[in-house]
Amino acid sequence: MNPKLSIQALALSSLLFGVTACSSAPSTGGGGTATAPGAGGGTTSAGVVSATDKPLDVMTKAIRSQLDAKSYRAHMDVTASNGTSTMMVEYVSPDRYHVVRDSQAGGKNSRLEYIIVGKDTFMKTDDRPWAKFPVDMGGMLASFRDPKVIEELTKGAEIKFLGPDTLDGMPMLVYQYTLDNVGGLAVKSVTKTWVAVSDGLPRKSESEGEFQGTKSKTVSKVSDYNADIKIELPTQ
Repeated sequence: MNPKLSIQALALSSLLFGVTACSSAPSTGGGGTATAPGAGGGTTSAGVVSATDKPLDVMTKAIRSQLDAKSYRAHMDVTASNGTSTMMVEYVSPDRYHVVRDSQAGGKNSRLEYIIVGKDTFMKTDDRPWAKFPVDMGGMLASFRDPKVIEELTKGAEIKFLGPDTLDGMPMLVYQYTLDNVGGLAVKSVTKTWVAVSDGLPRKSESEGEFQGTKSKTVSKVSDYNADIKIELPTQ
């Protein structure tokens, strides 16, 4: 895959996932601590997000807390009409990324690895040594993390609450939203997101969409929010 297109895909994934995130520290007013129905028809303990919260309000809180997270890890499985890929992303605020992308297309396996720190991007392809990438990919990713861009995006999104569920034993609330022409990139997608009742952070996202004529399904899981993750530029 073209390295620049791969980074664009990462930026797009960051944008789509950023929109699904919910507040880790939302206002306690407006029913934010109300109980939510459990997956088995009971109730869960009070949490920071509730089934009574307006979906748009939840998404607005999502923008702020996802961008405020000090760090996290994300694992994405992508099945597309032109192949499959797995992406692991580590993020450390404000501008550090470690990305490993394994893909399979046309019977061939390939790996792309990136380390991005500020304006510096280093890339490694398969078993080749690290090399400086001559494009400011950090700036590209930063533009996708602009709160104003994402807030504008949520205004045009069709958002609805699907109901309660559990994931890894944790009570969740599930939302669905539809996006069209994301960031001017001619993207169409429908996404479901599992949000933890206890802290309002997203734990899983399933998205089906089309980007640059390629249809795909992406399953993302995020963990290790605010963990002590180290990302340094490779030594040369």
